Amino acid sequence: MHKLGVIAVIIGAVFTVVGLLVGFGAMFSAQDGVAKVFLALVPVGFVVGFVGLVTTLMYPVEERERPAPDVDR
Repeated sequence: MHKLGVIAVIIGAVFTVVGLLVGFGAMFSAQDGVAKVFLALVPVGFVVGFVGLVTTLMYPVEERERPAPDVDR
């Protein structure tokens, strides 16, 4: 579940960045239809990223992914 959260954070960041770059680029080049679609992708990216962040915080890293404890004492 932790990996799913990390993937969701990355997907949310990609949606947000692509939405902003393409949306504003289309808006400044007078392509309003394309700009509306990509600027509407920005809030979706924020929500997906937030869900991923909460998921990574709620579910711990699985045991096989954790480093071994230091037992040299």
